[in-house]
Amino acid sequence: MHLSAIASLAVSSSIIHAETLDQTATDNGNSIEINRADNAAEPSTTLPTIVVTADTPTQITENTDSYTIPVASSATGLTLSAKETPQATSVVTNQQIKDQNSNTLIDVLKRAPGIQVGSIDGARSGFSARGFGITGFQIDGLNTDFVQQAAMGEYSVNTAMFDHVEIVRGATGLMSGSGDPSANVNLIRKRADSNVPATELSANINRYGNYGVSVDHSQPLVESGAIRGRVVASYQDGDTFIDRQELGQNLLYATVDADVSDNTTVSVGASRQHNKSKSTMWGGLPSYLSDGSKADWDTSKNGSADWANWDSDNVYYFADINHDFNEDWNLTTNASYNESESSPKLLYMYANGSQVIDPNVGLVYNLNPFHADTERKQINVKTKLTGNFDALGRTHQLIVGGSYNKSELDTFTYKAPPDGLLPVSDFSDWDGSYPEPVWGEKTQSSDVTIKEKAIFAATQLKLTDPLSVILGTRVSDYERSGVQYGSNVDTKSDHIWTPYAGITYDINNNHSVYTSYSDIFKPQSRRDINGRYLDPIEGKNYEIGLKSESDNGALQSQVSIFRIEQDNLAQLDGGQKIPGTIEDAYVGAEGANSQGVEVEVTGQFSDKLKATIGYTHFNAEDKDGKAINTGYADTTLNLFATYNLDHVIPNLTVGGGIDWSNGYYGIVTNPVTGQSEKYGQDDVTLASIMAKYAFNDNLEAQVNVNNLFNQKYLAGENFFGLTYGEPINVVGRLTYRF
Repeated sequence: MHLSAIASLAVSSSIIHAETLDQTATDNGNSIEINRADNAAEPSTTLPTIVVTADTPTQITENTDSYTIPVASSATGLTLSAKETPQATSVVTNQQIKDQNSNTLIDVLKRAPGIQVGSIDGARSGFSARGFGITGFQIDGLNTDFVQQAAMGEYSVNTAMFDHVEIVRGATGLMSGSGDPSANVNLIRKRADSNVPATELSANINRYGNYGVSVDHSQPLVESGAIRGRVVASYQDGDTFIDRQELGQNLLYATVDADVSDNTTVSVGASRQHNKSKSTMWGGLPSYLSDGSKADWDTSKNGSADWANWDSDNVYYFADINHDFNEDWNLTTNASYNESESSPKLLYMYANGSQVIDPNVGLVYNLNPFHADTERKQINVKTKLTGNFDALGRTHQLIVGGSYNKSELDTFTYKAPPDGLLPVSDFSDWDGSYPEPVWGEKTQSSDVTIKEKAIFAATQLKLTDPLSVILGTRVSDYERSGVQYGSNVDTKSDHIWTPYAGITYDINNNHSVYTSYSDIFKPQSRRDINGRYLDPIEGKNYEIGLKSESDNGALQSQVSIFRIEQDNLAQLDGGQKIPGTIEDAYVGAEGANSQGVEVEVTGQFSDKLKATIGYTHFNAEDKDGKAINTGYADTTLNLFATYNLDHVIPNLTVGGGIDWSNGYYGIVTNPVTGQSEKYGQDDVTLASIMAKYAFNDNLEAQVNVNNLFNQKYLAGENFFGLTYGEPINVVGRLTYRF
């Protein structure tokens, strides 16, 4: 805690000599009352109260109107400011989420510095950073398994129940265990923290007819405010820019916080989100025409059938216990239980391993139907002890703890018609009115359990006033077992040591330099052409940088230079499938590395201007200098700003942004020529504008326009099937608070 005094002192016009005053102070919690009186025979003079207010760093961004956060703990587990953290970090605050009208995690990460979002098909997306895919996700600091292959809808999680999103780029093995050296994404839930009733109602609609309503209500449940409750409910539904596709969500989130003693707080809660995805494409649109030319479809084209859907449900239960032993030491236990389900019915178009359409008659050579029931259950628990200790005349920080994660994934597939489906004669007039097949018997195709348990510790040692060293380690046991698509799964790694080291040096109160190192370890679920699982990824992550912040922390910046080295990184094996499955085959790339630079500036540039600016460039290649992961753009620029025009038009704020990326591509086999060739997307520039107007203290209207210049672009990570980005869209929102 640091202390900032806010004092108001009115002195009478008569001169009061300090040497004649006797002063006494009474500490009254967070305020100090100082009464001064003359002990001499002269008349006494009483001066007004001086109030000293404790300014405690907070990890809550709601109602702060800020684009920055004082402290965060996702990188090391220690509660540190951005300037003290020896790694590139970003925070998307609640105000940013609202200004950019980001309704889902996908929306948030599209605008986040250094993060790329690609579309796999109608229901699946992929995230990446520094040239590698992102697979590390947390909710309130608990590792959470997002099974994107099964499309459980986690990436579309509704932001209405989250306060902010913390992003740590680079390897995060100290806090997350096994994972990629790309980034870790930590979603922080809203809490029942209001001692007075507060309600926010919101309604929105966009140009495609997708509409929604939401309510967020908080209130104390007992007169003292020691028990508080919060409920968030949201409904979204309607059409999209893709013909016949409908997307929707409904969310119910409830939580209760209880101060069971002066030192202990207990939180419990639950959420349920249903994701609706009707007439959803699986695998994207055909990439080639039968003359060998590359296809170019309308962005609204939909290759799915009317009966297709990819609905999913996510249910979470969570409980936290937070106990302060004293001012220095705290014990926190977090636990979560999750059940997720999806039951997709899908249709995939292909021909001889590729998707080919005759330009004259529009013939689709083959169709592949798919129907499955997938269920995932996971348990996540973490306990940590954090505190300050004194040594060698200085105060240092320490965290020790342990975690346990278990995820069970079961998939049952329905047998397709034995003779396949009849071909479609005219794809140009395809309207989705293709009959749903009669599904056969249901059999279990996968039954996989993943367990990971770990102990960890880290400390920040203040060696001198400007010099700090962070040392940490994690020891993990990982096990993956079961059966997947007829192959036994048996991967086990014991006592994996993940060291972490970082150094920060304060040049002055506003600037610091840092360097850090971390190991990389990640077991893989990808298989080669023979059906064998690839060996675990192993590697190292190096980073150096400069961080700066304004005196009040409202404006923060960072420059990071990184190098990542790893072996056995899975790469697509030329679009081949594992025999007897629809699963892509992979090969392990040896000596894979990525090196680059990131720049970010975020916060309050002036009393009227807030902005976030991010630039990233990297070069990813294997040991022979061959480019890897080319489906990710290696250079990106993100800019978003808002400006308060209150001095011109009262209560009006305007804003806008640019999201730019250079070209990206995949190597695809042309089904006509049989030759491998590049298939990709040139530079993409997406502009956006926004405006919000407060009619009064309670009512506010906001309009966002995305892809302002209506750029057409391929949004996919690979090009075996085509998916297009959303054209120009206009979203209106009305919010009422009371």
